[in-house]
Amino acid sequence: MENKITKRTDLLDRKGHVIKPGYATKMLYNYNKENIKAHPFALKEWDFYQIYCGDYILKMTIGNISYIANFSAELFNVTTKESYSFSRMKPLPLKSIVLPNDPEQPSLIRVEGKDYTMSFEVQKTHRQLKLTAKDDKIGAINIDIVLNNDITNEKMVIATPFAKKTKFYLNCKENYFGGKGIIAFGQRRVELNENSTAVLDWGRGVWPFSQEWFWGNGSAIIEGNHFGFNIGWGFGDLKNASENMFFWNGKAYKLGRLHTEIDTTDYMKPWKFRDEEGKFQFVMTPIYDQVTDTKVAFIQMYCHQLFGSFDGVVMLPDGKKVIINNLLAFCEHAKNRW
Repeated sequence: MENKITKRTDLLDRKGHVIKPGYATKMLYNYNKENIKAHPFALKEWDFYQIYCGDYILKMTIGNISYIANFSAELFNVTTKESYSFSRMKPLPLKSIVLPNDPEQPSLIRVEGKDYTMSFEVQKTHRQLKLTAKDDKIGAINIDIVLNNDITNEKMVIATPFAKKTKFYLNCKENYFGGKGIIAFGQRRVELNENSTAVLDWGRGVWPFSQEWFWGNGSAIIEGNHFGFNIGWGFGDLKNASENMFFWNGKAYKLGRLHTEIDTTDYMKPWKFRDEEGKFQFVMTPIYDQVTDTKVAFIQMYCHQLFGSFDGVVMLPDGKKVIINNLLAFCEHAKNRW
């Protein structure tokens, strides 16, 4: 039985241990980071957005892992493999870059350097993501997009402990539907529309230095209904809860453990997923493997992020089956040392 959190609670006790490991469909954890008992360099915090615009995918990150901060944006096409990227790093930012303690409350993150300004702003009705920058190869970069933000939507929230009790991971993932704005990398220009979707990955935690995980997410408008899913495993002590859920018209439906068939010797083979109760059954046929292998000193971020066509079915509580065909979504396999 997974532990569902239904009332507001502090995340950490005075020893820095997670008080109530489990999951919620709203941010019910008070991220009381003053109770963290770890080296200042151990804290990892980020806001990451991934936006779908037809065959184009935009990723935007503002992250602070204490000994280095990263501000990045990347646009690529999963069919043509056309890609553009912008990234800046700030060594030893420590507490100079403050990220919000709650993903649902209004907030503003703004970072800047000599050739860029980047910001994420959260309001009750929308989220605005902006970047203006100059790049020697690409030229001018201008991103100004607004994602619709319905505060009543349920989401995936999970508090995960590790074997060492002073380590933890507080994570919120939410799917968004519709938006407006432009993405311009040099001469390449992409516009959002009412069919565009997005996911927020909001993470705060103290982890072991080396970690491995799988994470998948996707969303689409199916016959006028809002559908999304989030799956993940391999990270921390998940006996109290997994992050497996699907979403239908703003409501979250919890899934238990997944049975998977994945060939990590050939990532382009079909990936198969099914839960124990038959509520979620999908096959992903990969079309693009975006491989990341970033090394900076002792840090390494290595990931296969597979984008593909998801085909399958979900079962609603009333017994209705929702058939999903040709949904562009992803599942990744990461092995990081950071």
